Amino acid sequence: MDNLIVFGGKGGVGKSSISAATAVYLANYLKNKQILLISFDIAHNLSDLFEKKIGNDVTQITDNLFAIEPDPDKYAERYTGELAKKARILIKSSKIISMIPDLDVIITDSLQSKNIPLAMKNSLFFQSIIDAENPMADIGEKQMRYKGIDQDDSTPIEARKKIPAFDILICDFPPTGNMMALFEVPQDNAQRSMKFSLRVISSVQNSFNSIKKLTKWAKPATWIAKGIIKDERDEDHKLDKEEKKNLAQDILDILHDMELRSSRISSIMKGIGSLRLVSIAEKPSFEEVKRAKIMSEPYISIDGLHINRLIPENERGRSKYLDNLYNYQEKYQKLIHAEFSELKIWESHLLDHPPIGFEGLMELANNIYDNTQIEDILNPLHRILINPEEKDIKNPYEIDDFRKKWDNS
Repeated sequence: MDNLIVFGGKGGVGKSSISAATAVYLANYLKNKQILLISFDIAHNLSDLFEKKIGNDVTQITDNLFAIEPDPDKYAERYTGELAKKARILIKSSKIISMIPDLDVIITDSLQSKNIPLAMKNSLFFQSIIDAENPMADIGEKQMRYKGIDQDDSTPIEARKKIPAFDILICDFPPTGNMMALFEVPQDNAQRSMKFSLRVISSVQNSFNSIKKLTKWAKPATWIAKGIIKDERDEDHKLDKEEKKNLAQDILDILHDMELRSSRISSIMKGIGSLRLVSIAEKPSFEEVKRAKIMSEPYISIDGLHINRLIPENERGRSKYLDNLYNYQEKYQKLIHAEFSELKIWESHLLDHPPIGFEGLMELANNIYDNTQIEDILNPLHRILINPEEKDIKNPYEIDDFRKKWDNS
C-alpha cells in the first residue's frame, strides 16, 4: 500500500463528499493505481453520492476505483471467533463451572463476537482493511470478489472477479469522538480482549456469589455429597491438565497475534497515514477541528485541512443575507488559516447543485484541487513515507510464566 488518506472532522461538514471527490479525482489521474474508498461512518452515504448501491461488498465504481460501506458485525466473527471459542472451552472446563449449568449459559452467551463492543469491532475491521495488500483475502469467498460496474447483489459469486491489491485507501471517518476510537483501539486490542475476558470471568464470579447467598452450603463438594448436582466427571467438556495448558497457551498466542497486528497498524498509520480535517467556516466546526488535531496527533500525521462550502465572492452584493454570511465565513476562514498555517489548506465553494454522481463529484474535486499537483494531494507536506515491514516475533508469553505472574498478582 502506498497511501492511507483519512478524512475527519465534525459531522455535517461534507467529509463524505470530499472523501468521494478526492477518490474520484485520484482515480481519474492515476489510472495505474487501484483505489479503495471506505466509509467508516455509521450513517453511510457513499451509495447516495455515487447513485449506486454499495453496501457491505467491495463495489467497482470505475476501472480502478472501488468502494465499500462495511458492517463491522459481518467481520467481527472472523477475528474474534477463535479467541471466544477457546476461552469458552477453557473457562467451562473448570471444576466450578461444570457443576453449575447456569454459569455455563452465562459464559456461552457472553463469550460471543456479537457481544464484543462496537468500538472494538470497528477497529478489527479497520485493521483487516489496512493490514494487507488484499485486505479482504482472509474474510471469505464472498468478500474476496467484487461487484463489477454492471453487476449487483444478484450476480453469482462465481461471476465476480477477485478484488485487486489496493495501492491507495481513502477513509471517510465518523465525527471526532468515534474517529478517536478507531485511532485508539488498534493500539491496545490485546489489552481490551483481556479486559473483555476478565469482565466475563467477573460476571461468572458475581453469579457464583449470588448462588452461594441463596443456599445453606457454600462449598460445591457439599452440593455433590447432597446429590444436588452431578459430579463434574460426568461432563463431556472435561479437559485434563495438559489440555488446559495447551488451550491456555493457544489463547495467549491469539492475543499475541492481535498485539502484533495492533503494533503494525499503528506503524502503518504513522508511516503512510495522512489525516485531512474537514471544516466549514463557522465557530462550532472551527473549534471541533482544533480539538481533533490535538487528539489525533499521537496516532497519525495531520497533513491538510479542507474549508468547505464557502460563499463565492461573486455572490457578494446580491442580498444582505449573503453579505452577512460571507462576512461571517471570512472571519473564520482567516482564523482557520492562522490556526493551521503549518498544514496544506484547500478551499471549496458552494456549488449550484449537490455533488452527486461521478460528474458532480468531479466538479467538486476540480473546485478543491484546481492546479494542485497529484503528489501534493497524496503527500501535501512532502513527508518521507515509511511502509513498515511485517515481522515475525516469537510470543514472549509462556503459559507457565503467565500463571506464576497471575498467581502473584
